[in-house]
Amino acid sequence: MSSRSLPARVGVPQLVALAFLLMFALQCVWFMVHQPLAATESVYIEAGLLHLERLASGNNAQHTALVPLMAGVAARLSGVEKHVTEFNDYRLLLRMPFLMAGLALGASLWYVARRLYGNVGGYVALILYCFSPLTIGAAGEIGPAVVGAWGGFGLVFTAIAVAHTLYAPREVVLWNWRRILLMGLSIAICVGAQFSLWVLLLPALLFMLWVGHVRPAAAFVIFAAACVVGLLLMSALYDFNVAAYARALRSADWLEIGSREFVSPGFSWTASDFFRGNGLGLPILTVVTLVTFAVWKRTRFFGTAAPLLVTILLFSVALRMQFAAFVFMFAALIFLMLFMAGVSADLLESRFALAANAVVFGVLIANAMIDVYSLMNLSSRTR
Repeated sequence: MSSRSLPARVGVPQLVALAFLLMFALQCVWFMVHQPLAATESVYIEAGLLHLERLASGNNAQHTALVPLMAGVAARLSGVEKHVTEFNDYRLLLRMPFLMAGLALGASLWYVARRLYGNVGGYVALILYCFSPLTIGAAGEIGPAVVGAWGGFGLVFTAIAVAHTLYAPREVVLWNWRRILLMGLSIAICVGAQFSLWVLLLPALLFMLWVGHVRPAAAFVIFAAACVVGLLLMSALYDFNVAAYARALRSADWLEIGSREFVSPGFSWTASDFFRGNGLGLPILTVVTLVTFAVWKRTRFFGTAAPLLVTILLFSVALRMQFAAFVFMFAALIFLMLFMAGVSADLLESRFALAANAVVFGVLIANAMIDVYSLMNLSSRTR
């Protein structure tokens, strides 16, 4: 059947993206089956179940009950809550909501990359994502990383999308009510997963004002309305108890700075472990794209500068963090993948295409090989 006979919104690019996401899902399932539950995952599950039973709150100073409830609801719907001592035997079901979040994040990354850089950029971003041991690990475990990254990515690029509509000759605030709701939902997911991810509100607002400079007042109103929507949605996690919600917001650890030093003592270990988990391909492509961005004017435009600035912000904040450093670095990785996809797309269409193909596709193939090797090694260790 030719692609012309498919629905208008489903063509070859969509089918290719779907195939890669299916491969990503299969790898995640393999990981979930062979990787036993960690102690922190069990804590999230128990906190979610206790929250559902109203015996204890899943909210604390670092995050709302969003992540615990995702695990707790999965345990309840699947009947696993009746087998508290056997959580590990049902880890595939318990981790399924986080796989769904991982798939949604991958689809969002591909969609934004394709809109910004064309099909080539979309494919590069998606392949980087789908064959990364870090993304597979985050989507295959119970935790805030993949949830917060999805919310943060949606927040930043929904804000940019809203800003582009401010040039239209219409009542843009009311006309954008759907995007305001979507942006508010992104805020609730992002900040609900980890309070300290509120820092992504800063680039979101700045990008809105930069892109939509023709109507700064409207940009502020839309941003404020989205924040209100986000706060209202998060209040549901506190049973709409205004007093309890206000106390939680006052006592929240909004930055989680783990040290008075500029670089937290444990950061170097976290960073080295983080990059080792993805092999040499990611650092090589990072260096190549950063150098290209610095020396080649064509690659320097808003579509590549924005994700790079967010990456720098997240990594800079992670430097001083202890417990949330991995969450921030993982969120930064998603924006970094988008940046690398944009610069790579330009390289692949330039007069340096032959050398660029060797580097970019060499890295993508190396990443895939390292990823498969890691999964097979994981399987052999669990026998």
